[in-house]
Amino acid sequence: MKKAASSLLAISIAVMLASPLLAEEPEYGAIEVQTDLVSNYIWRGQDVMAIYARQNGEQYGANSGAWTFQPSITWIAPTGGFFVNIWGSFALEGRQDVDTDQRIQTGPGAAFVGNSNWFDPALGTAIANAGPNANTAPISAYTALPGMYPEANGTRRVDELDVTIGYEMDSTIGVIGFGLIHYAYSSPLVKSDYGNLNGYYGNEAYMTYSPAFLRELTLSYYSELTNIWQYIQLGYADTYGINDTLSIDYGLSAAYSIYNQVHGMNDISANLGVSAAMGNGTFSVSYNVSYRPELKLYEWLYDADAYNNLPVWVDGGSTGFDGMVTDPSRSQGIVNDYINNTVTTQIQNQTGNANYTYTPRMEIPRFVHYVKFSYTYLIE
Repeated sequence: MKKAASSLLAISIAVMLASPLLAEEPEYGAIEVQTDLVSNYIWRGQDVMAIYARQNGEQYGANSGAWTFQPSITWIAPTGGFFVNIWGSFALEGRQDVDTDQRIQTGPGAAFVGNSNWFDPALGTAIANAGPNANTAPISAYTALPGMYPEANGTRRVDELDVTIGYEMDSTIGVIGFGLIHYAYSSPLVKSDYGNLNGYYGNEAYMTYSPAFLRELTLSYYSELTNIWQYIQLGYADTYGINDTLSIDYGLSAAYSIYNQVHGMNDISANLGVSAAMGNGTFSVSYNVSYRPELKLYEWLYDADAYNNLPVWVDGGSTGFDGMVTDPSRSQGIVNDYINNTVTTQIQNQTGNANYTYTPRMEIPRFVHYVKFSYTYLIE
């Protein structure tokens, strides 16, 4: 999930088209290789690495701290304009699943045994009745025995591999671009249990336009082909040259999102960085930040709560689109189990509402940010 066909690519292609060096066009086109190292994977304001906070039992914050490697390779046709890009994202920390709930289950990701906590008086009986008997079960059924199993929280679950096929042309009215993007998790073995993506595979069409009188300004429109998901962004990006080698890069954008049941201002993002030319390559470092005006647009990413329209105090649930999600730091582990079950029992006894379940919640962070180190090399 990346910003494909960015204004940077549009400008680079426009420069290539205008350059007299292209009078002798390379027979097989040009290849641009880019490697990015980011301190957090933020895409359209979404904190993709929020899964790392759940793994560590921490509150969601402005930066998950999960460093991620994001390589990219783009083939630009010898005639210019047409290009194919393959982009990947691979987590460098917390890749393996770990046990965070500390509960007894019948298998990885399976149901909890008994009342799902160590303080259930009937837990011993529930364990004895769950799964096959240890003395008679075949080895093939061993993983079904009650035990401590890791949750689906390894960051490798959000490894990603995307493909973009696009075309951009420089005309008298400006730079016009369009194309298709295919988003997919790179590993078929771990493509589920992340928020409510459920093994997300997406196909998106897009269009971009930069007017001739202000090519630094780009209007972008992205539309998911299988869902009512649309992303509309207006961005300004420019470079200020310090000398022949160094330059300052900066940008500002605002975006609006439309989902199946909700829409609103998605993010206001900005970046500031410095680049240094090195032969056919460029090294850059930048700081990137996003402000998220409408928190309701991000609830699906953080947890899969069964949202309803009742006030939170009635049943302990999360009101739909209230910008509140389960707090990982207060909802996982034996101690939190004891505290939350005690509160639940007390409220149920005092109110007579047996449906009430206490779930500690927190507000989704308004700001997310990250640092990016990047190296780009052009092969002609």
